[in-house]
Amino acid sequence: MNKEKICLIGYGYWGKILHKNLTNLGYKQITIVDEVLDNLNEINENFDYYFVVTPFTTHKKVLNQLSKYRNKKIWCEKPLAESFKDIDDIYKKLESKNNKLFVDWVYTHNTAIDFIKETLKGKKIKQAVLNRTNDGPVRFDCNSIWDLSSHDVSIIYKIFELDNFKVNWDEFTLKTNEKFGSNISWSYKDGMQIIINSSWQHQHKNRVSLFITEQDEIIAFDDIAKTVTTGDGKVHDFSHDTSPLELALDFFFTSNDFNYNKNLTYKITKTITE
Repeated sequence: MNKEKICLIGYGYWGKILHKNLTNLGYKQITIVDEVLDNLNEINENFDYYFVVTPFTTHKKVLNQLSKYRNKKIWCEKPLAESFKDIDDIYKKLESKNNKLFVDWVYTHNTAIDFIKETLKGKKIKQAVLNRTNDGPVRFDCNSIWDLSSHDVSIIYKIFELDNFKVNWDEFTLKTNEKFGSNISWSYKDGMQIIINSSWQHQHKNRVSLFITEQDEIIAFDDIAKTVTTGDGKVHDFSHDTSPLELALDFFFTSNDFNYNKNLTYKITKTITE
């Protein structure tokens, strides 16, 4: 870790969180590059790892620059890009030089989600309701569906291993001409109804997801308390588990197989954009 060089591109809210986690994991040689610092010229091919934590709208430009290098591992904040064509172009350019790209769908590394997936095996689910609401901060580089709801789409894919399907996204506005939230409802081909509520400006912070079986058993995931309550009333505590971000970082550094992450990125992008 003392020898491996990391280039952290972007030092906003999430960039600072990543920097703290990388430091806690023992990585010492971290170069922070940011437009505000006026040192974008320090991005070069002399690093082992790159973390792209810039605004959503700049990902393609930054990754195109990194695609000129060879044999690099690159972490990119979700969402990757705003169209299926863009992500396809990004992957093709990077992979042509044997670069490996990982998009931070951190909930796929959440032990509570793994537990829910195992708990629901063999059970017929009639409804899944996922909530992700809070009072700010508002992002202006992408809408709430890309920023918030995409997490919940990744959870749905992780738990149920579904194929791609068409979705009707009903985005609502809380203020005139300002898109702060969304309410999404669709039915999958097996009859399961999926509802996702997200908002940047909501009176109450809500991170509770419910999975309801045909027998009306309810499995509740409270992402704030880090607990899962099963149908028998037992509360399973995951608050002391290794954080999903730390698990995702460990996977990024130690694995060379990002195929699941790549396929998930394609699926989520197609789901949200079609």
